[in-house]
Amino acid sequence: MLRRAVVPFVRAIRNAHDAPVKFTGQTPTSFVHAGWANSRTPFHVHNKYLFGAKAILIFMIPFWAPWIVVTYQMKKANEQLTLQKFFE
Repeated sequence: MLRRAVVPFVRAIRNAHDAPVKFTGQTPTSFVHAGWANSRTPFHVHNKYLFGAKAILIFMIPFWAPWIVVTYQMKKANEQLTLQKFFE
């Protein structure tokens, strides 16, 4: 009875991704199976230049965003000061 409930669930999980089912684990010193390590990542590393551009964007946006926000706020504050001096 339990097998009837478990088999469809296991079959659905095995068909949920494109990687073939492998029953052996992957150790740090073992051979890297094609499709095992990169089968469930949201990006492809086949084009190394496109991957490099995406990696730069993903890792640099958190560093650029505060700089851009602070620069914008400082320019906005500076414009308000110059407008106040102009109208006085």
